[in-house]
Amino acid sequence: MKLFGNLVKSKRNKDIALEREKLLQHVHSLEEGICFFSADKRVEFHNNLFIQYIDTITSSTNNPLSVFYDAAFDELNLFLKQRKGNYFETQIKKQGKAFSLRLNIFEDESFEIILNDITKQEKTHLLKQELTSNIAHELRTPVTVIRGYLETLLEQPLDESQRLHFTRRAYQSTVALSELIHDMTLLTRIDEAPSSFYLESINLKSLLADLQTDIASALQDKKIDMQCNIDDDVLISGNRNLIYSIFRNLADNSIRYGGENILIRISKYKEDDDFHYISFYDTGVGIADESHLSRLFERFYRLNEGRTRDNGGSGLGLSIVKNAISFHNGFIVAKNRAEGGLEFLFSLPKA
Repeated sequence: MKLFGNLVKSKRNKDIALEREKLLQHVHSLEEGICFFSADKRVEFHNNLFIQYIDTITSSTNNPLSVFYDAAFDELNLFLKQRKGNYFETQIKKQGKAFSLRLNIFEDESFEIILNDITKQEKTHLLKQELTSNIAHELRTPVTVIRGYLETLLEQPLDESQRLHFTRRAYQSTVALSELIHDMTLLTRIDEAPSSFYLESINLKSLLADLQTDIASALQDKKIDMQCNIDDDVLISGNRNLIYSIFRNLADNSIRYGGENILIRISKYKEDDDFHYISFYDTGVGIADESHLSRLFERFYRLNEGRTRDNGGSGLGLSIVKNAISFHNGFIVAKNRAEGGLEFLFSLPKA
């Protein structure tokens, strides 16, 4: 009987050791830094990420106990001293990074401290705040214009030609508003629901032929010659609508801002095992101040205030280009050409 009891005890100990090992492996694999402390503030266990975050926040190295004396953790230590509960949460900003800190105190007065790098989330939050502000500003303009024209139509005595003029202007503003909403929706989908885009093999030459047909009238109005030097066998792996939007927005950009009697040329300038490398350039006016080149892909960025509104468009075209290419794991750069005009160099994945 005693032997049976020892066997049971031995098996129980093995099971406990196994469960403990599983727990430690889980803690090590967490994407959060975590450290367990005894009631008298002795370190019982921590994972590597906790030490990595501590080394970033404090001036010490490889010392989890620095949470109890470094100034960055003053709020934490004040809470531990006053003890007004069993849970505490705050944020710490150091070295250009943002960390969330959580403290949980257990029944036996031992506790855990959890650190998480939230720098990316904070930047995303700030970008969304900025985007929301920009959207409100951009929406206000066409809505105000439409309201003004409609009020004039309703309240002022106008002859037929004047009524037609104001009706057309109101319609043009509704088109601009519709484009803005469409582009904002597309950017949101790329950011927040990338899995909703269906991927397929796309013949680039065929897609560009469709594009030329769609914008033929605009090209003719500006006397622009568009040349596509793409072989029949260039196949892209991606979402057709997004790939189309890349070239459509680049072409619209050239049409709006490049000037008249210019050339647009699209060609493949090299390839490797994974990507086709595309050049899209026009021979238009280019960008005089090259400091603007690095900001061309920012949402609602303008070289000068009113440029997009005067020429149509949502102000999001090049941002869509950048995000659509990033969605396909490619890159894009913009540069002025020595011969004049603006060139975009970017990569798209092979089918």
